Amino acid sequence: MKFVLLCKRYYTNKDLILDKFGRLFYLPVELKKQGFEVVVIAADYRNNFSLHQTIEGVDFYSIPLNLANIFSFFTHTNKIIKANQPDILMASGDTHFGVIGYVLSKQLKIPFLFDIYDFYPSFGTNKLPGMKTAFYTLLKRASLLICASEPLKQISEQYNKSVVIIENGVDTQLFKHFDKKIARQALNLPLDIKIVGFFGSLTERSGPQLIEACKLVKEQYPNMLLLLAGKLDLAPEMIDQPWIKYLGFVSQTEVVKMINACDVVTLPYELKGDNTAKQIQMSNACKIAEYLACQIPVISTRVSNYQEFFQHAPQSFCEANDSNDMANAIILQFEIPQIEPFPEHLTWENLTKKLIHRIDNLFNKSL
Repeated sequence: MKFVLLCKRYYTNKDLILDKFGRLFYLPVELKKQGFEVVVIAADYRNNFSLHQTIEGVDFYSIPLNLANIFSFFTHTNKIIKANQPDILMASGDTHFGVIGYVLSKQLKIPFLFDIYDFYPSFGTNKLPGMKTAFYTLLKRASLLICASEPLKQISEQYNKSVVIIENGVDTQLFKHFDKKIARQALNLPLDIKIVGFFGSLTERSGPQLIEACKLVKEQYPNMLLLLAGKLDLAPEMIDQPWIKYLGFVSQTEVVKMINACDVVTLPYELKGDNTAKQIQMSNACKIAEYLACQIPVISTRVSNYQEFFQHAPQSFCEANDSNDMANAIILQFEIPQIEPFPEHLTWENLTKKLIHRIDNLFNKSL
């Protein structure tokens, strides 16, 4: 069976092709391993040249997309799709990719899958006239909706009963537990202190509560270190502290070392502003599966359905927007660690098998 994915090249501050990151990379690669012929067409907002690269048997096409070349993007995409004659087409990453994918699927008379890994109406592009209407229209018309979280599934089911949850999974060959001492030595970190970590975009919705909580933790653990990496969207002076170590953008291999170097890792999402809060309440952070695979104690704010991932480690949770509660939770995880067993369904292999099952059902219904 031939499968085409239409998406964007850069998402969650990672490069789909060079970083080999996330669901938009691993689902196509696993589909290929499990017998599909797969092509990925990725819109590139940053560069003005096209690229074709084959990775693990999957053809990845990167095509420039901006306001000046929308027509050429559509023409190039249409040419690749018609040359490959797919049996199924999936779009992901934002509402406008869904619109393009839906139109092309109708032309080819093939099933259209809409992958919703975030609440797209909260994205900046959805401020354009008609985009939010287009999103809900796509929910109704897709052959199958693929949702990254239970809250997204609940919204989608109001418009279409053909829905499946495919969470953000993890590559367990890369993300796995290893000795804390080895990890700290590799990162040149002290062996005799407590380390709290967060590795993702540092914004007003993920940074201030964590920083304030760690200030409180330091009253009991003066040598505590807050280890951070990722895009910085906070004022630099907020992290310009001797007890905060910020490493900027790092590779996935380095992230694995950083997670394993920590005593506690965090999902410190705050609920600020109606639009941002709704997006967080719909989300399924990629870091959940990564943390679970590394088997390190976690502290998460109570957002979305994150508690479902930590049913055996209830002390992993604290209230959003409450630094005192987060500080107490971190200290408890220091002193009496609870670790959630890794759920095997979050491997990309098993998630892809689940997706294939639903794809097979689509074609069986059409017979």
